[in-house]
Amino acid sequence: MFDKMKQAGSLMKQMNSLKKKIDKLETLSESKDGRIQVTIQGTSKIKSIKIDDELLENISSKDLEKSLINTVNDALNNAEKSSKQIMSEMTGGLNIPGL
Repeated sequence: MFDKMKQAGSLMKQMNSLKKKIDKLETLSESKDGRIQVTIQGTSKIKSIKIDDELLENISSKDLEKSLINTVNDALNNAEKSSKQIMSEMTGGLNIPGL
C-alpha cells in the first residue's frame, strides 16, 4: 500500500513538472507574408501580437482581421502540437487525462 502511495506521489510530481514546462512554452507563428507575429505562452495564452507598421498602411481592416485570425489560430495549433510533443517525450507516449 505504501509503495502505491509513493508511486502516486511521484506521478503527481512528474505531472506538475510537465505542466510547468508546458506553461513556460512559447510558440511563435507568423502570417504568410511575415508581417504579423503572434507568440503563445503555454497552450492558450496570447503573450504578444506584433503587426508591421507598413502593413497597417496598405491593408483593409477586413483583410487585417482575417490575417490576424489565421495567424492566431496557427499559433494556437502549433502550441498544442508542441505541448503534445513535450508530453509524449516525458510520459513515454502515455496519455494522461487532464494534461
